[in-house]
Amino acid sequence: MRTVRAYSPSPSPVEDYGSDADEQEWTVSGVVGESVDGFGQHRYVVKWGDNWRRQDGSNTTWEKPGTEGLQHFFERWDKQQRAKRMAKAQRSPEIEVGVASHHMLHEDRTIELARGYEELKKLYLPNGMDPRQPIDFDGMRKKVPGRASPPLPQHVVDARALLAQRKASQRSNAGSGPRTRTPASSSASSSSRSPSPVQGRRPVRPLPRRAGVRRAVSSAAPDSEEEPAGGSASRAARSGQRRQFKRRKSLEFKWARALQGAKSVTFVNEVNYEEVPSLVENFKYLERGYVRAPDVPSNAEVADCLVSCECDDRCDDAAECGCQGPSELVNSSGERIFAYTQRGLFNFALLPGMEAIECNDSCSCDETCPNRVAQRPRDVPIEVFRTRNCGWGARATVALPPGKVLGIYTGLLIRREEADTYQGERKSYIFDLDVHEGADDDDETDKYSVDGHAHGNWTRFVNHSCEPNLRVYPVVWDTIPELNQPYLAFVAMKNIPPRTELTIDYDPKAAEEARRSKGKHRQRTPEGARHCMCGSANCRGWVRV
Repeated sequence: MRTVRAYSPSPSPVEDYGSDADEQEWTVSGVVGESVDGFGQHRYVVKWGDNWRRQDGSNTTWEKPGTEGLQHFFERWDKQQRAKRMAKAQRSPEIEVGVASHHMLHEDRTIELARGYEELKKLYLPNGMDPRQPIDFDGMRKKVPGRASPPLPQHVVDARALLAQRKASQRSNAGSGPRTRTPASSSASSSSRSPSPVQGRRPVRPLPRRAGVRRAVSSAAPDSEEEPAGGSASRAARSGQRRQFKRRKSLEFKWARALQGAKSVTFVNEVNYEEVPSLVENFKYLERGYVRAPDVPSNAEVADCLVSCECDDRCDDAAECGCQGPSELVNSSGERIFAYTQRGLFNFALLPGMEAIECNDSCSCDETCPNRVAQRPRDVPIEVFRTRNCGWGARATVALPPGKVLGIYTGLLIRREEADTYQGERKSYIFDLDVHEGADDDDETDKYSVDGHAHGNWTRFVNHSCEPNLRVYPVVWDTIPELNQPYLAFVAMKNIPPRTELTIDYDPKAAEEARRSKGKHRQRTPEGARHCMCGSANCRGWVRV
């Protein structure tokens, strides 16, 4: 075997800054690039001002993290680049693999950083799984096959001896300075890379009225069988698992392309082999907004009726915010207020018959305005997971505080008269937009519903509970309340730990009736209601269809 030394960076040349360098003030234009070497160490390309240039006209230098006076430039650069890479990863899970012919071997990590591999891994690889082999460019001598394999000369130390020496050195020098990671094994595979107060003008019905219950509420899916064991059945199961895994990753990638800047949606099943939920053919993921049926008027028709504000950057006072003119939301003193806190959390002040009115595209405030919440891209990663008793459900991977808005229910916007004709599974994904409707309303002319059967997002998997941890509220920002086409936003009602199933009450009107009749008489099961399997302490025992 012959030996070669792995890449080791050369020291930067000594710069001539002039004899009075210590007395000058050096201006910095900013960071314009970065590099990661084989050791994982970062260096930044700093561009200096016009008071220093080399003879060749260049004025950039390589600087290490921690350099005095430059650290805030490095931190700003890192923040900007991470945001760009994450935005790219959220737009698409695709990544270029391989190294171009003009790239040097030691540029691998820089290329990987620029392509946003770490951001893709966070979004799309569960539990930090990483298919790559580690890169081992730590300065150790590597063994490569040669034409002849003479014994190593005495002055060459092989990898095992070098590892032992370094470990001994680290033990003897513990606490005397910064420690370095022990190099990985020097086998040939270690250096390879794998691809990789007014309650409304009239009586109203509490929102939402979920027109049905998914099949999963009343019974487990028929494919929740025990895992096959042994022989050909086991091999067939493993083959099926591989096919299902491909289906899951394929669907995750497809949905990722439609996220519109939102955090990831992934699938988890620890119950059976069903890797993805059953979806209608050609199901279209719709993170935000509606697809309108041909006979449903567009909100563009009322764009000229939108009122806007002229606040500076952020809206702090609802009484001074022009777009809050149509709002009926006031505090106990009768003063107009926003539906959100200054931290962007829902304040639960909306009364039945009211919508939250957010700032719109015609407003002068920017995207950081605390009155722009439900319209922002979702910043909470979601897992669609297989429950043991209620089919597929949804949960957040992070803790949620009360008032945290998670997203909106999306789908095909249709007229109510059409929605009322639906039966079976199709009916179970209908949400009525009934915020301004009263119990005595019979006119169906301007009533609408959202059908999440063939178009929708992760909210279509949120299951029912008689003691839910989410609430649904109506909100508008690109239309006027009078059009009766609000969005339905999902908001946390209490502190929700990570990976706790998210639930709503499909029939909040029944919940109100149950509270009023508590201790008086037992509620009868309505005709057509289904058995409820939420398991909560105060379960009503049924869910109205």
